[in-house]
Amino acid sequence: MSLVVTKPKIVLAGIGTKGDLFPLLALGRELVQRGHRCHLLGNEGVGTLAASHGLGFTPVTVEQTDNTVSLEENLTHHIFPSFRPTLAYFREQMALGQPLLVVNSSPSCATNLSAEKYGLPVYRIHLAPNNLRSLVRPPWPWREKVEGPLAATYRKHYLPRVFAKLNRSKVFIPRLQPFRAELGLPPVDTLPEIDRVVCGRLGFFPAWYAEPAADWPQPFELAGFPLPPTTGTLPGELIDFVRREGKPIVFTPGTGVPDVALFFQQARQCCEALGLPGVFLSRHYRAPAQLGNRLRHFEFLDLQLVLQQAALLVHHGGIGTTARAFQAGVPQVIRARMYDQPDNGERVQRLGAGRYLFGEGDTTEALIAAAKHLTSSAQVQRRVEHFRAALAASGDGIPRAADWIERVLTKAAPSGLQLAS
Repeated sequence: MSLVVTKPKIVLAGIGTKGDLFPLLALGRELVQRGHRCHLLGNEGVGTLAASHGLGFTPVTVEQTDNTVSLEENLTHHIFPSFRPTLAYFREQMALGQPLLVVNSSPSCATNLSAEKYGLPVYRIHLAPNNLRSLVRPPWPWREKVEGPLAATYRKHYLPRVFAKLNRSKVFIPRLQPFRAELGLPPVDTLPEIDRVVCGRLGFFPAWYAEPAADWPQPFELAGFPLPPTTGTLPGELIDFVRREGKPIVFTPGTGVPDVALFFQQARQCCEALGLPGVFLSRHYRAPAQLGNRLRHFEFLDLQLVLQQAALLVHHGGIGTTARAFQAGVPQVIRARMYDQPDNGERVQRLGAGRYLFGEGDTTEALIAAAKHLTSSAQVQRRVEHFRAALAASGDGIPRAADWIERVLTKAAPSGLQLAS
């Protein structure tokens, strides 16, 4: 006779702007609809959204509205302040005898500590491929080096030293040790030691975007881009604008970029130089009273819908925005700043679906030249249509991610036990 046990509650954990949390929210909603209990640990400011998705929610750090801060600032103001509330949540759950399964998106998340302390299974979601350090297929900025004339030497000698230094993380590891000592856990020297609790990993991107490397941590599966269908609508003002002026260039620096004055100044110059209409998306932009007949500003539009009306997307290269451009079959100019953005930009350019501007190469003149080429090239249009069709055929990655969670839940149940709600 098999015994029946309660399904583990699924704890989804992530720190960042809303763009970082949207995939976890969508995954949680899918799991709730399948009859699972889910609880999100994240920044303040998403509680109402979590509730609308059917998730429990515990804020563990302050709201993050700026994703252009340095790693040091992020650790100081968001990551480490989340540790004590996260540890307290797990203490309470363990005192209740609550079985848990942890799904997080970073080795710097405090859920790794709690999982190690209480022997909980942890599964990692990789929202983008940039943080997968591979000697076989390294991410930006090392990818170009392993394809050059000194590739073998670079891969064998230089790159391992670079990765070893990054794994020792002098800005993170020393500040982690007091929390480990408090929990009775031994000290660690590297980030991979923290990740020994991870039982499996899932990439929220397709293989054509980032082909899995033989030296990625295993087990590893790919779900594809998380592209939940929209339930929104476009304002009549925009529909009338597109009908009158034609398909616009859509400019958006992302919700977590507050310093937007120069970005939209250059956007305006680009539209004027090419004689094309433009749509500016940002809640931080203060549009002048006379923006012009061929330009429109909105604080927010449903990106999935607005890109169906666009000729080109110009953005900073967040993975969610990048994925939506592929889904719409729209070429993109990525003006990268930090984190996953440069790697995403370089991948988009390699795929022939856009241009990547970074550092000294990110000028008004470069933006105009890139936009002119991408809006007139038949070859680029064939490439973006190819990827649009590929995503249309494969669909949203969220259901596949939920399938993955359900498989690991079954594996997590002791032999002879049947899971029940």
